[in-house]
Amino acid sequence: MYLIALIVVFIIAGVFAVQNPGAQDFSLLGYSWRLPLWVPTAIGVGLVTVLLVLQMSTSGLGHRFRQLGHFREIDQHRGLISELRDENARLREELAARRGELSALRSGQTVVDNPRPTWRDSLRAWGQRVAHR
Repeated sequence: MYLIALIVVFIIAGVFAVQNPGAQDFSLLGYSWRLPLWVPTAIGVGLVTVLLVLQMSTSGLGHRFRQLGHFREIDQHRGLISELRDENARLREELAARRGELSALRSGQTVVDNPRPTWRDSLRAWGQRVAHR
């Protein structure tokens, strides 16, 4: 957007310079110059161009720095997503095993099952796990 605006301003300044070929006396701090009429306009356009280019570059850098912070957060979330996918796969396998056991019970077959520890068993074993560290 800035680039298009700058091109339009340059075209307008060029048209102004072509249509005003005269000269004028300019004085500043005791110095005096005889310059074409379009020179002050060109100086103003140049200053505005420099300011717009500086603003574009700083906004681009700020955007890049903000993206760096987001990439770090996204990487953390990707690790969490992969952990959740692994847990989901484990739960699907466990569900399939339980469904197989249920169908075996319905058909009258005996099921050899390793009993899983309950939450109470794991709570009781917690003291031993902490003591052996």
